[in-house]
Order: sequence, then structure tokens, then C-alpha cells
Amino acid sequence: MPVVKLYKDRLVKLVGGKKSVVLQRLPYIGLDIEGEESDSIRVEYSPNRPDFSTDYGIARALKGILEVEVGLPRYEAPRSGIAVTVDRRLAQVRPFIACAAAKGLRLDDETIRQLLSMQEDLHNGLGRRRRVAAIGLHDLDAVVPPVHYEGVPPSFSFAPLGGKNPMPIAEILERTETGRRYGSILPDPHVYPILRDSKKMVLSFPPIINGNETKVSTSTKNLFIDVTSTDKRVGAEILAIIATTLADAGASLQTVEIKYVSSSEATPDLSPSSMPLDLPLIRSVTGLDLSESEIKSCLRRSRLEPSGTTVTFPRYRIDLLHPVDLAEETALGYGIDKIKPVYPASDRPGEFSRQGKRLEKIADLMASSGMVEVISYELVDESSFYKKFERSAEEKVEVRDPRSIDHSVLRDSLLPSLLSILSRNIKEEYPQRIFEVGRVYHRVGKKVEERWSLAAMIAHSQASFSEAKMYMESFFRTLANLEVVTSPSIHWSFSDGRCASVEASGHGVGHVGEVKPSVTVAFGLGVPLAGFELDLSSLLP
Repeated sequence: MPVVKLYKDRLVKLVGGKKSVVLQRLPYIGLDIEGEESDSIRVEYSPNRPDFSTDYGIARALKGILEVEVGLPRYEAPRSGIAVTVDRRLAQVRPFIACAAAKGLRLDDETIRQLLSMQEDLHNGLGRRRRVAAIGLHDLDAVVPPVHYEGVPPSFSFAPLGGKNPMPIAEILERTETGRRYGSILPDPHVYPILRDSKKMVLSFPPIINGNETKVSTSTKNLFIDVTSTDKRVGAEILAIIATTLADAGASLQTVEIKYVSSSEATPDLSPSSMPLDLPLIRSVTGLDLSESEIKSCLRRSRLEPSGTTVTFPRYRIDLLHPVDLAEETALGYGIDKIKPVYPASDRPGEFSRQGKRLEKIADLMASSGMVEVISYELVDESSFYKKFERSAEEKVEVRDPRSIDHSVLRDSLLPSLLSILSRNIKEEYPQRIFEVGRVYHRVGKKVEERWSLAAMIAHSQASFSEAKMYMESFFRTLANLEVVTSPSIHWSFSDGRCASVEASGHGVGHVGEVKPSVTVAFGLGVPLAGFELDLSSLLP
């Protein structure tokens, strides 16, 4: 979890009010106190609240809770007249960029530290360690517009941040710490992204390092911010968080025109969004019997703006995805410490359900056979589950408006997840034997059916159908003293002639087999693979 260091006097000055009251409310906006010193306090925040990555964002929330300022923060951003042109050669490298200008800043050492800390947290969180998005902060007064986001060869040279002499890009990737750490992110070794102005001065080499001539210091008054990305939505979200933070730090924001080959747009877009206000849902989730006006007052203290049957929220609140999230904001605005605990009517202790106990027993049996249990995501990417297996995706269960292409489909099998895990462990010793007990989802007509499944995968030089079948039969005998029948079959993950269907008590329950060579290659694995997957429906109460 990311941590922010807050200097007490500075935070109190940003919020206004008494020090004791300001510091006492920190845990009640969703922050955990990690440590405290005489002049500072370290707080841990949830990664789903990247606006808490600086004391400015935290002060903004505290102002609402303490009723210093309530309702929706408003941000204005007129045009700056600055344009950024995007080179078509970057379409397959790092195609998107979003920029902003922030003028009239008064930067001291602590403000710079806060901004750099925010930049690093955004890199690691939303930016997925710069793989999806990377941020550059530059002294705008050193930049001569227009700016060009273009592709250059590895022989291109410039002076990187902290250096005085120009270095070729190939040398920067090899000799600098950030080059060695992030160089593998860039897919094309022949074209590298560079941001430079009309005088050919380099602002940055994203996602690796900035140029030295636009470095930010305490004398910097005006900033130019760039966010390059492989996901346009993520880049826009990151820029919005940075821009609103700078506005709270006293800057005047201005938009920058981004010119693509066939379109153009002004960034940042700080327009607020809205969602329905579901009063019964809020009362049900919070357990608070509040009137409509009381709920709306609570939401305003959470820096949201209810009006009629909708709630408007600021651009930086990227964590608000569903009306149920407004229940949490209502509870925060009401005061978590004011909510009285309600004890259950029954005095009996809790216990696992019959199904939960059965699933735990199944996992224990597999582990006792020498296999290692793994847990993977139920939301997956389409490529690993369909394209690598050359499967038809007609029956896939897609998620509406996914937050990431890596989590856009509900899995219908555990086998691809096990193969993905093995592909990330190719440097570990063999044999590797892993299993998972988890939920899968199947489309049945117009409905989606949820089932529990058990899958196992064996990887080593002698892995075979016989070994996988042995583990599968042993599982049935030990769990329920059941004998199974296997018959030659066809399955999308297993080789023809090396696959069998599995029947228990007269019902088909799954498949066992050796993984197709084409699938093994698609996952970058170099050893034979065998495994099975079973539908646990008939074995669960």
C-alpha cells in the first residue's frame, strides 16, 4: 500500500482549523496511520484513491469532512495556445499523449517532494510501473512551442536528466538506472518516443527519463506536464489527478491541444461525471435511516454534488464506478465514528457453509498429493483464454465497460490461468505441479451460470496423460470413493488422441489430457504439459 508523509503544520495550514481536529479526522477519510513523529505523520492510502497521493488531495477531502468547503470542487482550464503534434510512427509503440500547462506556481522543497512522490505512486499504480503510462514534469519557460511527440532511432542523442553531455538512446538504456529498469517496456527497438520542442530541445524520452534542460526546481513558476500511455483513458485519468492537485497548489491550469494524424483534442478534460442517486440502496448498505436531505449533506461533505436524482463527482474521483460507491461516501460524510455497531440477532458463532467446507476439503486433498495451490483472477483477458487456444469467442462472457483489457472477460475455465502462472515460472525448477479450485462462468441462453471447478496442471520433461489421469482418479477415490470412466474425446486445450472425457456416477464431469504443442508454444513453455479440469457441481452440497 502506498504511503504519504504529511507535515502537520503544513497540512493544518492547507485545511484550516485546529491541528488536533484536523489530525484526528485522518483515519475517518479512509487513511491508516502508519507512524507519527513530532512534526510529521505517515499515512497509508488505498491505491483506488490516487488523489490522496499528496497532502493537497488529502486536505481537499478533509475540508469537506470538516465543512470548511463542501460540494464539488470546480476547476477552470482555458486554452494555452500550446500544441503537441503526434508522429504516426508511434502508433505501435506508445500512441497516446495528454498534456497540460500550470502557471503561477510557488514551488518550495516540500511541494516538489510531494509532486515527485505523487508522480512515483501514479507510475507504480495506474501506470503499472510505467508500462501503461508515464509522467513528465517540465519547466514550461524552457519550452518553445509547438511540441512534437515523435519517433527516433536508437542513435538519437540528448542529455538525460542529471547529465550534461548528450548520450545516444541505446547508451541511455544500457547505462542509466531507469534505462535498465524500464527499457524492456518499449516494444520496437528501432523506433523510440521522444518529446521535443520547436528548437529540437528534448523534454523527455518516455517512459524512461526526462531531458536535463527542462528540469524542475524551486525557481520554476510554470509547468508543462505530459502523460504518455498505451491506454488513452488511463493517461487522461492520471493527467486529471495531477492537474487538479496543481490547481489546489495555486496554479492556473491551461489546456494543450493534442494533434493526432486524423483528430485533435484539448487536454486535460476536467469535466465532472455523474451517476444515479439510489436512496434505498444507500440506506440498505450503510444501515443508516437518513432522510434525503441528510444523505445529500453527507455527500456534499465528501466533496460530491447531489442534485435531484443524480450525483455529480469531480474528474479526479476515478474510484466511483457504481451507485453503491455513493453509500460509502455517505458513510464517510456522516462520520464512520458516529455509526453505532449493531450486533446480530443470533448468539451462535459463525461457521463455514457446507459448500465452503467441501471446497476446503477438496483443496486439502490436492495439496496432500504434492501439488501446490494457486489462486488467479476471475476477470481475465481475451487473448489468454481464446486467441492462444484458437477458440471461438462467441460464447465469452464480457464485462461491460471494463477498466482494463486485462480484465475484460469472465473466465469459463481454470486451465488458461494455470498455464499463465506456469509461463511466469519458467525459471523455477521442474517438475511443477499446480492446481486451483475456483469459480468459472458459462453462458446458458441469455443467462450466465456460475460453477465451481477444479483444475490441475503438471509440467516437466516426462509429463503425460497417464500421470494426469492418475492424479485425477486418486482424487475421486479419496474424496468420495468414486471410480471414474474415461473415454476418448476432443477438447480445445488438449491434443487429439491424448484427451479423454471423464464420467463419474454416469455424469460427464470434465476432461483430462496432454496440452496441445501449439498452446505450449503460445504460452512460452518449453516442457510437456498434462492436466485435467473437473466440474465440481455434482460433488458439492
